Amino acid sequence: MNIRRILATTVAAAVTAPAALLSVSPAFAAEAKPAAQTQKSTFEELKKAAADAAKAYDAAAKAYAEQRAIIKKVMADDAPEAKAYHDAMAAATKAGESKTAADKAVTEAKAKLAALPETAGADETAAAQKAVADAEATAKEAAAALATAVANRASAGDALDDLRVAATRKYSIADNARTAALKTKDAADAALRSAKECVRLPALSAQLKGLPAQVVAGTSVDFSFQVHNGTDRTLDALHPLFFVHAAQAKAQWLDGSVWKELKDEPDYVASQSNVKPGSTVEVKIRLTVDAKSPATHGDALIAGDASDQYNPCIEGPMKGYKFKVLAAGSKPDGDTAKPGPTDGKDRPEPTAKPAGGGSTPTAQGGAAATPLKTTGTTTGATTGALASTGSSSAVPQLALAGGAAVVLGAGAVFVTRRRKAADRT
Repeated sequence: MNIRRILATTVAAAVTAPAALLSVSPAFAAEAKPAAQTQKSTFEELKKAAADAAKAYDAAAKAYAEQRAIIKKVMADDAPEAKAYHDAMAAATKAGESKTAADKAVTEAKAKLAALPETAGADETAAAQKAVADAEATAKEAAAALATAVANRASAGDALDDLRVAATRKYSIADNARTAALKTKDAADAALRSAKECVRLPALSAQLKGLPAQVVAGTSVDFSFQVHNGTDRTLDALHPLFFVHAAQAKAQWLDGSVWKELKDEPDYVASQSNVKPGSTVEVKIRLTVDAKSPATHGDALIAGDASDQYNPCIEGPMKGYKFKVLAAGSKPDGDTAKPGPTDGKDRPEPTAKPAGGGSTPTAQGGAAATPLKTTGTTTGATTGALASTGSSSAVPQLALAGGAAVVLGAGAVFVTRRRKAADRT
């Protein structure tokens, strides 16, 4: 195979590679779909996609490493695949030396024949003529041997070139596949990270009901907290985040018919599963202040944390309440505590946060999930599909095709340079 043929074949392959590679995906032309038609993935689907993408990348990285080792071996001068070419090179060099020596012998034999004196005898002349004929026959055989050796060298060179170009192409395909797999993995990881981020939904509202603005030492007061699912979605799990504190006081919540003591720190109380839109979780609370408590103040907060099939972390707005503790024997004014502004940055983290993302905690007694009589207009709900990245799945195919074209072009340069080096030998 001559240089022109090599270049023509390689360039043709480089030009047609994109079309050939893309032709393996008949769905390519049908992929121009509006982003709005993309269905939003659930959190579990995103987790699976990230895991699958990681496995695919590992496989692509392994294949790339294998091809890299192969091409490094094939490109080495001492590679077993190059032995036939080096042997043919040596044979052609030796044949060239033999041809040169034979041509020199012919020249010398002719010079001796021409140098014979006129007085030379018939036997001497005949011997000189025979020497010329023998030298010419040897030179003819040397020329034929050299032609065969050169042809063998070219054939061995073509075979080595084809092998190296094929290895280079496979390496390029593996490299592009690894790059595409990494992009897919990064995109899947980013989508999963985004889904893990907490979503704030104002429609997941919470309030305290019946908390007195003043509590007298030595008495107990009963009130309740409510968390309302005002969104348009069913919540896989709802975790009311509650806290109430006053000096020398204890708080309890009603679990069925049993009063259970609350921690003196923010905690999830009476988690519920499968909370429908428009439903409210209400839990009764009892606060008891010791009779020896001095006049002071107390604090309470309530918020709703939740999860659904799309978001493992949903947070409703937090409301904070302040109330006064009056000395024993005082008379309260009968007012109820009013919620004050709270900073979302100060949202406390419970010591034991339940698992999100499709978990189904056991519903605890004493918490009623009942539809409100009037739900009003839902606000703050998030619906719809994830935003499209705008990237078609054809992009990795185009990248692969382009990479193959580039490496084939590089293969043409490699073959040409080696051919020129061989021609100079």
